[in-house]
Amino acid sequence: MNVTRIRRGFRLICLPALAIVLSAFAAAGADKAIPDKSPNTNDFSDIRREVETLRGKKFKNDVPVFNISKKELRAITVRDLDKDYPGDKLPRYEELLAWLDMVPPHTSLKTAYGDLFVSTVAGLYDSDTKEMCIPVSSTGTTNAPKKAAEKQLEAMSPEIDTIVLAHEFTHALEDQYWTMDDPKDKDTSVSTDRGTAHGFVLEGSATRQMMEAIPAQFGRESAWGYFAFWNVIHSDLGEFTMNAVLRDAWKTPDALVDGVPDALGRTEAMPYAFGYTFCTEIQRQWGLDGLDYIYDHPVVSSAQVMHPTKAWEWREYPVQINLPETLSGGWKQSSIDSVGEAGMAALFGSQFKNLNRGLELARGWDGDHVALYEGAGGRHLFVWASSWESAEAAMRFLSACVHERELAHQAASTGGGDRVDWQCPDGRAGFIRRDGKHVVLLETEDRETLKTAASCANEITFVEAPEVAARAAMNSPLRRFNPFWSWQKDGDYTVTKSACGLFSRHDRNGVGSADSFLCGMLGESRRTASFNKWVIGCGLVAKHETEARRGMTKTTLLPWGVLASHCSAKLPQAPEKTIARSSVLWGLAGSLTLEETGCRSFHLLPFGLLLRDTKAPGLSSFHIVGTGVSHKTSADKSHTTTRFRLLGISLWTTRR
Repeated sequence: MNVTRIRRGFRLICLPALAIVLSAFAAAGADKAIPDKSPNTNDFSDIRREVETLRGKKFKNDVPVFNISKKELRAITVRDLDKDYPGDKLPRYEELLAWLDMVPPHTSLKTAYGDLFVSTVAGLYDSDTKEMCIPVSSTGTTNAPKKAAEKQLEAMSPEIDTIVLAHEFTHALEDQYWTMDDPKDKDTSVSTDRGTAHGFVLEGSATRQMMEAIPAQFGRESAWGYFAFWNVIHSDLGEFTMNAVLRDAWKTPDALVDGVPDALGRTEAMPYAFGYTFCTEIQRQWGLDGLDYIYDHPVVSSAQVMHPTKAWEWREYPVQINLPETLSGGWKQSSIDSVGEAGMAALFGSQFKNLNRGLELARGWDGDHVALYEGAGGRHLFVWASSWESAEAAMRFLSACVHERELAHQAASTGGGDRVDWQCPDGRAGFIRRDGKHVVLLETEDRETLKTAASCANEITFVEAPEVAARAAMNSPLRRFNPFWSWQKDGDYTVTKSACGLFSRHDRNGVGSADSFLCGMLGESRRTASFNKWVIGCGLVAKHETEARRGMTKTTLLPWGVLASHCSAKLPQAPEKTIARSSVLWGLAGSLTLEETGCRSFHLLPFGLLLRDTKAPGLSSFHIVGTGVSHKTSADKSHTTTRFRLLGISLWTTRR
C-alpha cells in the first residue's frame, strides 16, 4: 500500500535493527513534564555540516528544530491523515483496507498510526512546516530491558543523537532540492505505488547517510579511527552485512507494535530495508551523481526499488489498470489505491505467517489497482485488478488470493484453473479469474449481488505504458539478445555487450559511463562528473575510488590494501580541512597519518618500533628503536615536558 502517502507530511526512523539505539534517544527527558512543542536550543551545526559533506550539497535554508511531546506526535499523524483523506474519505479508505485484509474491520488508522509512531519514532522532519521535530517522553513507561539499554548507551548519547538526526537532516536537505510531496505520488487514477517507491528512495538515502555519519562520530578523535570505521562500513563484507541485516529488518518482531495490524507495521518498516539496499548499490556503482539521477528520474513502483535493475538499465513500466469511477449496476467508486509488490509481500506474508513466501508470491508484479464501490442499499463491491510479468506469476497470485480468503474468512472455494469462486460463512462471496497475465478479483456481501455485478469485470481495462512500445521499436530482439555482440537502449541508458557480457560490457547513461572486461577480472572502470572508480583484477590487484563532491579518495594495492593503501577525506564536521592516511602492509611495515589539527605521524614497523616521528601543536617526538626525545606542551601552555627514552625505557624527564 502507499504508506508514504499516509504519512506524507513527515519522515521517520523506525528501523528495527536500530531499536536499542533509538530507544535511548526517544526516551530522553523521561519523567519530566514537557510542553507539546518547544524550540530545541542545541547547536546542530556539526551534524548539518556532516550531512552536507556526506550528501554533497549545501542547505539552502535553515531548518528549525523543536522538541515535541507524544501528544503532539499523535496530533501530527491525525493532521496528516486528515489532509490526505478529508471529510469521509478516511473511513472509506479504512473500509477498503479491511476488505483487502490489510487491517481488521473497524480499524482506526488515526489510532493505529498514532500508536505506531509514538512507539517507534526517534526523530522526524515535517515537510509541510519545514521543521525538525524530536519526540521526547513525558512519562516513565519504558520497560526494564529498554531502561537497561539506555544506561549502557548513556555514555555514547551525543554520538547516537547525532547519527539519528543525520537521517532527518538528510530529508530536510533533499527536500530543498527535490520536493518530498510530489503531486504525482497522490494521483490515484494512475498508481499510488509511485508514492510508495518515492518513500523507499527517501528513507533509503537518509538511512545510508545516517550510517555514513558513524565514522564521523566514533572516529573523530583521529584520522586512523575515522578511516578504520569508514573502511569497515564500505568494505565488501561490511556492505554485505549491513544489507543483510537491514534488508530483513522489516521481518523481525521489532517491526511490530501492539495494537497495530501486522501488515501495516511491516509496510512501515519496508522502505528502510529495501530503500537502503537500493540507494547503497546506486552510490557504490555511480556515486552521489547516480543518486541525484534517481531523484531527477523518479522510480514509479516499489518493484523497481526491490529489484534495482528494473529502475536503471532496463526500466519496468507497470501496466496502467483503469478502474472506472462508476460501474454498470449503479456502483460508484468510494475509495481506490494500489497495493504494489511491497504491499502484496507484506499482506500475504503476514496472512500466511511466512514473509519470505509473501515476497515470492508478489514477485512478477506488473501493476495493480484496488477499489471499493458502493451501491444501492449500502452494498459494497470490492475490485482488485492486477497485471503480471508472466502467466505463471499471475496463476501464483490467483492461488494465493484464494488461499488467503480460505484462511482469513473460512471461504469455501469451487472451480479451478483460470477461475475460482468462493463463499464465506458470513455471506460474503467472490471470484477471481485469470486471462493470460491479467487477474481480476471481485467480492461482495452476498452471492446474489455478485451474480449481478460479475459483468463489471469486463469494464476494467489494461493498458501498456507508452514507453514499452517506444522501447520495443528501437530494440530488435536479434540485436538485443545476440550472443556474440548485443546492444540495447532504454531512455538514455545504453548497454553494449560482447559474448553476453563475458568478454566486455559498456554502459552509457545520463550519469556517466562504465566499462568492464572479462566480467571485471581484467579490469573495470566507472566515471561520472564527480565520481571515478576503477578496479584491476576484481580488486585483487588494485582498486581506486574518488568522490569529488565528498572530497573522499581511496586507493589500495592487493586485496584490502594488504600491500599498500592511501585514503584522504574532507573532515565531515569541518569540510575545509582534509585528513589522510597512507600505509604499507596494513601499517605493519609503515604508515603516515595527517590529521586536521596539523598533526603528522610517521611510523616504521608496528607501533613505530623501528622509527616513530610525530609532529602536532604542542607535541613533537622522534624515536629510533624506542630511543629518542619527546617534547610536550600542556594544553594551557603553563609547562612543558621533555622526556628521553632508551629502547622504550624512560631515562630522564624534565619539566619547565
